[in-house]
Amino acid sequence: MKIVILDDWENCFRNNPLLKTLENKHDVTVYNDKPGNNEVINRLKNADIVIPIRERTKFTKELLNEVKNLKMIAQTGSGTAHIDIEEAERLNISVRSTTGGHKSVVELIFGFILAFNKKIIGLHEEMKDGQWPELLVDGLEKKTIGIIGLGKIGSGVAKIAKAFDMRVVAWGPRLTEERALKEGVEYLSFEELLRESDFITVNVRLVPETKDLIGEKQFNLMKPGAFFLNTSRGEIVNEKALIRALQEKWIGGAGLDVFVNEPLPAQHPLRSLQNVILSPHIGWKTDTVFNLFLSESIQNIEEFLRIEEQRSLS
Repeated sequence: MKIVILDDWENCFRNNPLLKTLENKHDVTVYNDKPGNNEVINRLKNADIVIPIRERTKFTKELLNEVKNLKMIAQTGSGTAHIDIEEAERLNISVRSTTGGHKSVVELIFGFILAFNKKIIGLHEEMKDGQWPELLVDGLEKKTIGIIGLGKIGSGVAKIAKAFDMRVVAWGPRLTEERALKEGVEYLSFEELLRESDFITVNVRLVPETKDLIGEKQFNLMKPGAFFLNTSRGEIVNEKALIRALQEKWIGGAGLDVFVNEPLPAQHPLRSLQNVILSPHIGWKTDTVFNLFLSESIQNIEEFLRIEEQRSLS
């Protein structure tokens, strides 16, 4: 089989010893840069299997119809919003995902929370400037954290929040009160969560029903001092509403790892706001996660090929 690793970020797969497992059995080509639309077609024109890095390349209906030999998309991470799944099914292209880097994302969420609550960034800059600022900072004990989406990331957030002795509340489009109770979390309605939370973290998947889930109406329900976090997908939050909420101090601040347009444009309004902490979609980017991506992708490929072989013999 001809396997293409489409955009090996920072050569994480190329430098991984596990890659030999694939190379010993298959014809493997590794690219380490993000291709343009025409270049994607060129790279995949003879490929049987593609391993894309997360959602850096969109597999549109048009693209899928151009790559005639493609039999499998071995997706890294759990997100598939960038793949036209319906068209892939029609073309008999198998799409298989790995688990995501949920533990790493949970770590980043609390990095944002602590940086905001302890005013770490501002105090650091003042200290570097020769000052010795004296002010009160806040603790997390008894504060309320509202988790939107109680999947692997949301559940991980809940676990750590409870260790900080925070009140943990949750809501999700499909979350039930019974499921929340099993996680030891208080279930609230969407509006109640927005009104009562000191910290609000978005941890739902991007699907049609969650696009623009958070807009002006939702920001207006939040506490004036609330800290809003999005480490999921930029499109879940209406960006214009978010910018207005930050500019007009409807909320206390935001921690953002994801954006509607990535990379975030150099002159984007979010870059100039003082009450926002930004990171370049790094929540999932760790050596551990990339090792997991490759090992699970190899497992998915081997399973796919076993099934295909069985079909050919039946």
